[in-house]
Amino acid sequence: MGKPPPSSYDGIVTNRVGVVIAAPGADCMPLLFTDPVAKVIGVAHAGWKGTLMGIAMATVSAMVTEFGSKVTDIVAVIGPSVGPCCFSLDKESAEHFHSIDPSCVRGRGSAKPYIDIRLATRILLQQGGLLPHHIQDDRVSDRPNLTLCTACHPEQFFSHVRDGNHFGTQIGFLWIKEPNNSPL
Repeated sequence: MGKPPPSSYDGIVTNRVGVVIAAPGADCMPLLFTDPVAKVIGVAHAGWKGTLMGIAMATVSAMVTEFGSKVTDIVAVIGPSVGPCCFSLDKESAEHFHSIDPSCVRGRGSAKPYIDIRLATRILLQQGGLLPHHIQDDRVSDRPNLTLCTACHPEQFFSHVRDGNHFGTQIGFLWIKEPNNSPL
């Protein structure tokens, strides 16, 4: 924020107090980032293509470059998205996820292997320097699971994978609150 917008983008970062930033998703991941030390936030929309293009670390890098965040201070939340139980890709696209980590692909020999875009995002963030315990996703067991499968929970989420072209959108959003200067 504060610069002319590019023609297209899937992420935004700011250190402005009171400004809400948001990332949509209907099976894609809304990624939320916060640096509580430098008081910087970021959001990104990440589908499978954005995951492979590196949108998660691009958002982290913008926080570091533009506002002086330290990667080890950044906390990430991988929001509700289509899970590896419901999301498959063609063999060729699946190989890109296999190269991130073999655990990101189930049924590699099949025509349409199942893909774990959330695990791929976690791995890429960790490789980029985020601390494993600073990443909130479906692998965290000591906190509530915020990374539910959108296709498996029709009562809670919209899903293009489940509903085809008749779907809605969820939004993950963040803002930096005004500091409380009250003596009480």
